[in-house]
Amino acid sequence: MKHFEDIKDDEIRIISRQEVRKTPLYKRWWFWALIVLAILLMVVVALILRHGAETKKAPIPVTEVVTMSAPREEAGPASVILRDTSINDVPLRILTPVNAWPELMIGLPDSKDTSLMLVTQAADIRADNNKIVGAFVLEGEPISWGKSKKGFCAIVEDQVYIGMAENTPLFEEATEKAGYFFRQYALVNNGQMVESNLKKKALRRALCESEGQIFVVSSMAKESMHDFSQALVDLGVSNAIYLVGGDSYGFCRQPDSLMQWGSTEWTTDGEFVNFIVWRSLIEN
Repeated sequence: MKHFEDIKDDEIRIISRQEVRKTPLYKRWWFWALIVLAILLMVVVALILRHGAETKKAPIPVTEVVTMSAPREEAGPASVILRDTSINDVPLRILTPVNAWPELMIGLPDSKDTSLMLVTQAADIRADNNKIVGAFVLEGEPISWGKSKKGFCAIVEDQVYIGMAENTPLFEEATEKAGYFFRQYALVNNGQMVESNLKKKALRRALCESEGQIFVVSSMAKESMHDFSQALVDLGVSNAIYLVGGDSYGFCRQPDSLMQWGSTEWTTDGEFVNFIVWRSLIEN
């Protein structure tokens, strides 16, 4: 306090803090660095949002790789077009039969039968009695009845119908015209996703229709039913029903190989294990 001891009784001295001059923000390097960083972050976020919107809104045209099967009398060599894609981070495999006709069968298909082009399990099997879940018609003969699942597939005179209804005249038509019919969970109905109560993730498979084309779509990773159904909608699918997924057995015949999936171990134990198959008129 010695600095103030020399103040006389009649003297007034103003005491104040010394003013510190601050450098303006716009002259500081870190200020501009923050601005540049903020702009870069905004650009990155905008690009991510734009990419996500385009992926969701622009369905992949399934029909661009699909050829309609010719009439049976004009059919050429059969094949299965295989295409892998990804929708909303859901990896998918699309299998489209060409010049091959679908039918249902009960029992394990013979992979050595070269007329079979695409094979995958169709209707579920009940755990209590090992019989088929829901209505099932095999070459005009009703094998089981039931409407626990509203999705259906009817095959009548080489035409495939996929839809969702508790009652449909296609069941009777299949019985009258030696056709086929089975029920499964509905996934897509008239372009709209059908919600499911199944929450667990698993390998998924679906029978799909888009602009008159029929094809099978499989998930390449375990997915919830919700995410799988939404991916089908974004793919451009109009109607789709579930096919047995998980480790269920199936195969696809390629020009130089037979691509198989799942396991045959448990299928031999079920009397009513059933499949939807696409068969070629000309044995390859």
